[in-house]
Amino acid sequence: MAVVVDWDNWWVLENSAGPSIYMKYLDALRDFYGAAFHQNVPVDLISVEDDLDPYQVVIAPLLYMTKGTYDEKIRAFVQNGGTFITSYFSGIVDEHDLVILGGYPGRLRDILGIWVEENDALPEGESNSFYYKGEKYPAEILCDLMHLEGANEISTYEEDFYQGTPVITKNAFGKGNAYYVGTRSNHEFYDIFLKDVFEEAGIKPVMKTPEGVEASVRRNQKGEVLFLLNHSGEEKKVLLEEDYLDLLGKDRLHKGDFVTLTKNDVKLL
Repeated sequence: MAVVVDWDNWWVLENSAGPSIYMKYLDALRDFYGAAFHQNVPVDLISVEDDLDPYQVVIAPLLYMTKGTYDEKIRAFVQNGGTFITSYFSGIVDEHDLVILGGYPGRLRDILGIWVEENDALPEGESNSFYYKGEKYPAEILCDLMHLEGANEISTYEEDFYQGTPVITKNAFGKGNAYYVGTRSNHEFYDIFLKDVFEEAGIKPVMKTPEGVEASVRRNQKGEVLFLLNHSGEEKKVLLEEDYLDLLGKDRLHKGDFVTLTKNDVKLL
């Protein structure tokens, strides 16, 4: 999967006049990147110039600026079977920082199947809420008030004058799907939401590990190496799902064995 990082978008968003000074581009990137990282799903950071075809899922959080014909690249990606995710306050301006006419989210409107009528900027410390898969999550900083134009409603706001209106949507577009997350929530929400998206898209984690342990794979013509990195300050045990050779200790390891990682330890298998 890939997360789109655009420097122009970052700069212009955080120098805009509103609607909230608490809305930060880097925070939005971390929300999604962190959720994928926690699940040991490899993430590429790409620009708007990069090709989307190699990926099954592309996430472009807070895509305030839709530059040039970038919407056409996204449109083709989703039509051909890709999964696209974006978030609140997206599709607002073009590459000249001029508002895109015709309603928000601008050129992404048909891809996402929604119309965002307005935004509710929440004061610091205040929040709305929504339910996802039976669990309640906070809606913070900005709440997009939207109408469905072909998309399906996944969740709705629980409070205020927009109670019962969509907060998370999914739109079937061509062979693919486009998701819109109309507010900022907590880490627990992004973890479970992306887990569901990954399963639907057929993306599997490198392997399951305890909290604080990263699993990453590097491949070349000679084969692949599994890196296990213990970022926590305590000992962790990882259950192996396949047979491996410990490249540092030269021990043969078997499926079902536990590998012990001491504090800040690294294993190459």
